[in-house]
Amino acid sequence: MRPQSAGNWLALPVVAALGALCLAPLAILFAYSFFSVDFVTISHDPSLKNYARILQSETYRGLIARAFGSGLLVAAITAVIGYPVAWFLAKRAGAAKTMLLTLLLVPLYSGDLLRIFAWRVLLGAEGAINRSLIWLGAIDAPLQGLLFSPLATHIALTYNYLPFMVIGLWLAFESLDDAWLEAAADLGAPGRDRFRRVTLPLTAPGLIAGGLMVFVMVVGDYLTPQLLGGASGVTVISAINDLFGTAFDWPLGSAIAWTMLAILMLCFGAGATLIRRSSLVAEGA
Repeated sequence: MRPQSAGNWLALPVVAALGALCLAPLAILFAYSFFSVDFVTISHDPSLKNYARILQSETYRGLIARAFGSGLLVAAITAVIGYPVAWFLAKRAGAAKTMLLTLLLVPLYSGDLLRIFAWRVLLGAEGAINRSLIWLGAIDAPLQGLLFSPLATHIALTYNYLPFMVIGLWLAFESLDDAWLEAAADLGAPGRDRFRRVTLPLTAPGLIAGGLMVFVMVVGDYLTPQLLGGASGVTVISAINDLFGTAFDWPLGSAIAWTMLAILMLCFGAGATLIRRSSLVAEGA
């Protein structure tokens, strides 16, 4: 038996498990998205009513747009914060690199609920931030808008998913050859041009990969908006949860889920294209 054929046979159980555990549930969800609910029973006559309902509903369209808007916002914030952090870890940390990377990942070792309630303690009316501001004389009364607001949600989301952006950028900076920057400096390019024409294009694959990871996880986050967002905590994910739970409208929930998945796949496709083009630019350089 040829090594390639043996490898194919060894990969078969993995492919079968992937199909059974991932692709099959998605296929069932896709099939349900064309059904409808008649009182308390599911009608199996296929139609596009659920997708038409999503397009016609300002509420669902607004929730979907807000989810993707939050994903883009948090991805942008983590990119701005993570870029210098990743550069420092890759180029200046030296022997402390391993320790700093471990510290960066420590928050991920704790559960989501623990991190969320830690932010509730910090941002609450009697929390550490309000108490510190009062002690410094910056405010006379606690700021009520910190907790249970979109601000609190996006602060926690940024904190939760910043490590994923940093790791993607760190890997890109690790592969960045300093000789390119030295050559640009020798040719008289100022710091801004070196960043714009050398550093940014060569680290773009890591930036895009990290941004996609953050974007997808923010869009699909359920707990953080629910526990920190207050009245703004109603998201498209919580709407899907309600449709599958109390509303018993599995077809509509499936249609919304697949609409979200289709948009995410388009985003992944666009990101993969950008990464490939960026890699070609880096190879051509």
